[in-house]
Amino acid sequence: MKKYKFRLERLLELRKHKERIWETKLAQATGKCVLLENYIRDAQAETVESAGFSGGSLIYSAADIQARELYRKRLEREIEQAGEKLKNARVEREDVNRSYLTASRDRKVLDRLKERKTEEYYAQQRREEAKIMNETAMFQLVGREGGE
Repeated sequence: MKKYKFRLERLLELRKHKERIWETKLAQATGKCVLLENYIRDAQAETVESAGFSGGSLIYSAADIQARELYRKRLEREIEQAGEKLKNARVEREDVNRSYLTASRDRKVLDRLKERKTEEYYAQQRREEAKIMNETAMFQLVGREGGE
């Protein structure tokens, strides 16, 4: 039986390649979001930690207290900026995700077409083989009856 050759194989390969490219871009966009989320979480923890220092028996100078307050304010500004970046990164990730889903859908359409055409081809081949075997059997049967 001859192997089936899908006429649109090259187009399918191009669509697979396009899907892999968008998948990589989606992974990068997701990674960027995760990094920003982690940074914000760590910075918030640092803000809480720096705001919660206790004087106890230690005496802090006004300069130390002022430096801690400035550090806390800087962290809060950075958290706010990172929050804006995260919001933009999430929008970008959604755009990339839509493009990835489109590329994936396009590839899947061709994959399903290829599967269906392959099944049809092999079913047709099996029918032709069965027909040939039936004809061969009939000839053999007719040949035996005619010879007797």
